[in-house]
Amino acid sequence: MSKKKELLYCYQEKGICKYEYPMINGLNQYIQIRGADRSNPLLLFLHGGPGGSMAGLCHVLQAEWEKHFTVVNWDQRNTCKTFLANKKNKAEIAKTGSISDYTADIDAVIKYLHTVYTFDKIILMGFSWGSLIGSAYAKSHPENVSCYIGVGQQVDYFEALELSCNQIRELAKGSAEDTAKIDAFMKMASKKPQMDAAFMKELISFSELGTKYIARDGAPFPVKALMSSPFLKFREKKTMIRTDYTLFEGTYKTLTSYNFRSNLHFDVPVLFISGDEDFVCPNRMIADCFDEISAPKKKNVVIPKATHTCFLDKPEEFLQTVLDFCSCENQGRF
Repeated sequence: MSKKKELLYCYQEKGICKYEYPMINGLNQYIQIRGADRSNPLLLFLHGGPGGSMAGLCHVLQAEWEKHFTVVNWDQRNTCKTFLANKKNKAEIAKTGSISDYTADIDAVIKYLHTVYTFDKIILMGFSWGSLIGSAYAKSHPENVSCYIGVGQQVDYFEALELSCNQIRELAKGSAEDTAKIDAFMKMASKKPQMDAAFMKELISFSELGTKYIARDGAPFPVKALMSSPFLKFREKKTMIRTDYTLFEGTYKTLTSYNFRSNLHFDVPVLFISGDEDFVCPNRMIADCFDEISAPKKKNVVIPKATHTCFLDKPEEFLQTVLDFCSCENQGRF
């Protein structure tokens, strides 16, 4: 067996390696299912972005997860493999993206998983943008979720930008150039603009300043691993690297108008995990409303010297946090 096939189909006996495009609400949507042991609990990972598929990097980011969980990656509408499978309808799909669109998709994904896997409820993990739709689904469909894990939990998009801008401005006092840049971005963001080319350009500048002054301990993005990934064809790698913001017109409207605080009730246990250097979704926003969250069990964990992608920066600490929470509260409920 070649190295590529060995990685693609590494779990031959007790486990599962499955890659399919089931029909999800009228679209062929890519679903990847991998795990070393089918008796392990099922974990559905909701990627960030929008458009930030993680399926092509599962061998780097989730290899250890797959020893303890069966991990499901799903390319959401207009994202990577799902985008290419429905490319002719990209403009029409771009106009969709409401909370109800995504929660209906998650519901359909879970129904599909029931056709290939035996389970009662699913562990739902949402990262960044994925935490917005993940928390919404966990609140509205507790009958399908054993516990919800928000990684870099979205609370309020523009409020998070303002909070991080103020922190960057304080840290950048010694640089007139950087202070001017952050002031200009703050002025633009305060108007809550649409996600157009001009604002996207300024977001890149903001991210560079955030990395310079706040996220100093982040691990580099595994570009080499992505480019050599056996899970992606060349055109899929290009699509993942060059995400087109015009594909998410409706989704961005949802992202920028959403407020996590509008409903703080969960009927399932909830875990929030963030890096202390996360300037994209600063943990302070969850911390400030944490006491008001009602749930059977709740926990908020901040990982030191970790950024927005805390699972990449501190993989062992991140996984242990998840394992401790799931085994403590949910043993026997999966």
